[in-house]
Amino acid sequence: MQNVDTQHTRNFALIGHTADGKTSLGEAFLHAAGATSELGKVDDGTSVLDHTPEEKERHHTLTSSLYGFGWDDLHITLADTPGDPNFQGDGQVALHALDGAVLLVSAVDGTQVGTEGMWRASERAHTPLIAFVNGIDRDRADLQGALESLRRMGANPIEVLLPIGSGSQLKGVVDLLEMRATVEGRPADIPAELADDVESARQRLVEAIAESDDELLERYLEDGELDNESLVKGLVAAVTARVLLPVLCGSATAQIGTGEALRFATQLLPSPVDRGEWTGRNLADDSESIVSADPAGPFTALVFKTVVDRYAGTLSVFRVVSGTIKADTPVLNATRGRKERLGKLLLLQGAEYVDVPEAGPGDIVAVAKLKDVHTGDALTQEKGGVHLPEIPIPEGVLSYAIGAKTKGDEDKVFTSLGRLVEEDPILRLGRDASTGEFLLTGMGELHIRMTVKKLRRLYDVEVDLKTPKVPYRETITRKVENVEGKLKKQTGGKGMFGVCYLTIEPLPRGEGVEFANEIVGGSIPRNLIPAVEKGVHESAAAGPLAGYPVVDLRVRCIDGKHHSVDSNEMAFKLAGSFGFKAGVSQGKPTLLEPIMNAEIVVPDEYVGDIMGDVSGRRGRVQSSEARGSRQVVKAEVPMAEMLEYASSLTSLTGGKGAFQMEFSHYDEVPSQVQEKIIAEAKAQQAEES
Repeated sequence: MQNVDTQHTRNFALIGHTADGKTSLGEAFLHAAGATSELGKVDDGTSVLDHTPEEKERHHTLTSSLYGFGWDDLHITLADTPGDPNFQGDGQVALHALDGAVLLVSAVDGTQVGTEGMWRASERAHTPLIAFVNGIDRDRADLQGALESLRRMGANPIEVLLPIGSGSQLKGVVDLLEMRATVEGRPADIPAELADDVESARQRLVEAIAESDDELLERYLEDGELDNESLVKGLVAAVTARVLLPVLCGSATAQIGTGEALRFATQLLPSPVDRGEWTGRNLADDSESIVSADPAGPFTALVFKTVVDRYAGTLSVFRVVSGTIKADTPVLNATRGRKERLGKLLLLQGAEYVDVPEAGPGDIVAVAKLKDVHTGDALTQEKGGVHLPEIPIPEGVLSYAIGAKTKGDEDKVFTSLGRLVEEDPILRLGRDASTGEFLLTGMGELHIRMTVKKLRRLYDVEVDLKTPKVPYRETITRKVENVEGKLKKQTGGKGMFGVCYLTIEPLPRGEGVEFANEIVGGSIPRNLIPAVEKGVHESAAAGPLAGYPVVDLRVRCIDGKHHSVDSNEMAFKLAGSFGFKAGVSQGKPTLLEPIMNAEIVVPDEYVGDIMGDVSGRRGRVQSSEARGSRQVVKAEVPMAEMLEYASSLTSLTGGKGAFQMEFSHYDEVPSQVQEKIIAEAKAQQAEES
């Protein structure tokens, strides 16, 4: 930001499981820095970070909230990210644009599904982390248990703060680097009864830092000690390389350990300079280009969030990687090849926006009403620019069919939905070509339902949500030969005549419908063969069993008959259609259903229940393997059995499980299930006719 050296810029996220205290810690940071005059509280609705009506109602973060502020000689941008797996995609995107994160862990529950989800996301984004074990003042708080849960997750935790007391007796913390205590917000002597524990913990910390660097280890072995400057420098390097996870502790709501946590976050998490270089491509010749956090370098930036504001319009939030940008500057959207002009640069402070004159490396600002800029896009200067890699966007796992509740509101509904999809890139809105339904896809049921609620609040439109139809397919199971397709229609004038003979045979899954012209001798004129093919493809849109598209077969047109006067394109199109329908009906048709690859992550104690449930859904478990403190069950399951799996998984695991799935292949539906599907489809067809 203006007049702040890049080395004094920090941007980091608060990440972890829902209700573990991320927002409360963020409010404590803002209050400690003097950015807010009063401590915001989630439960009473005074939080400046949870500022949307939905967040205030639920007392949970639903979208990443950004707050830029100054503290000492630093400029800091804090990102408070959602903890519920339904909404974590927003935070996962943000990690790619930020320089570090504070991982919140419950002192009572340890790491949970949301903790591990964001830990894995930070691994993918190579984000340096420190951890804060929150709720040491709660009953059943267990710092050592929380540390052990971090180890099981794959982290290498090392204590940097020790609590003075626990539960209702929590009074303060001991800083193991500075070897000083803070009690009730004031400096104090280290309690005598903790002296041995503090000494042991300090020794573990020094040894861990020394072992993270060969040079430090050599000095430590020679001298038996390391000075504080070397310890801090070594710990910063270990954090940046993700070799060590420094662990702080305290209580966000009681503001114990929070001042130290803010200090350590700014001290241990890297600046834009220390984060390291970025790799992009030169616009001029597509050669590789190394980009550093240089205010005088080429302007490059990443858009990692879009905000739809009722009054300001659409805001594109971006992190400047290199160069310096001012308001009213032309830039290039390198992702889409579109020129844009930036308007005012806005510093985000929760729900408020503050004009700023310029932004440099590491700064996070927003610009309103860009024409064609979306979350994940890369911006750069028009001449001499560098195209940074776009931010990957997580894929949704659950779809609902969506439509206007009131006839005539369709345009308004889908226009409004389009704006929300723009704001939340994890949402997908599209039409299923085979079922004709519009599908809204998100990270889970709550994600979809909160979107609908927001749609009602912002745009005053009502929608219906339904479980989507399964896109079944039909195919044949045996070859049929020399099937006649015939149209003979004689009227008073010119007639209609066309005959084709088809051989239809099954193909492997995923091959679609192939048409082969094997006519010899001109039994069907060459110019009429495309009409036969058209009739085949049009008839393949609805099969004989339940009206689903027919796939995975080859149609060979082997012979035919024509009339010099009465044959025409329409006659042979209908002949092709009749022959195809007859051939498919004779080929022992069967239903195919989509099979999904599902990955289900649960604590160890639920693995047996999950495997049994998967089997009950006609699924096949492929493997089960440990991932940190949890088990990953991989399975192939029919889509029809997974449409409402999110709520079932929540019931089975008490909310401690998560899953994702993607399409794998089509497979034959068991006969007893086919009968039910066909009966339901025919009943619906009769109802609609």
